[in-house]
Amino acid sequence: MKVTTLDQVPSVPMQMEGAINVTKQVPLAKVDGAPVYSFRVFTVKPGGQTPYHVHDFEHMNYIMAGSGVLVNEGGGPDSGQSRGFCHGAAK
Repeated sequence: MKVTTLDQVPSVPMQMEGAINVTKQVPLAKVDGAPVYSFRVFTVKPGGQTPYHVHDFEHMNYIMAGSGVLVNEGGGPDSGQSRGFCHGAAK
C-alpha cells in the first residue's frame, strides 16, 4: 500500500497539444503496484485549458477547488462545473 500527500508528488507540465497552463501529478500508478487504476491530479491555472479529447479507458474528473467548463464534441460549452462536481466517462 502506498501512502502519500500531493506535496510529495512531482508536478509536471501537461504534455498535450492544446493544453495551456496545466500541470499533472500522479500519486498512484502502475509503478506503485496498481496495474489497472491510476490516480492523476491536474491543476488548471486561471486562463488554462485542455482541448476536447476522449480516452479509451474509464475515468473520472472531480473539481477540488475553483470552477471550469466541460466542452462537448462540437467544441461548445456542455456545462459549467465548480467545487465538488464529479464527471465520469465510460469507455
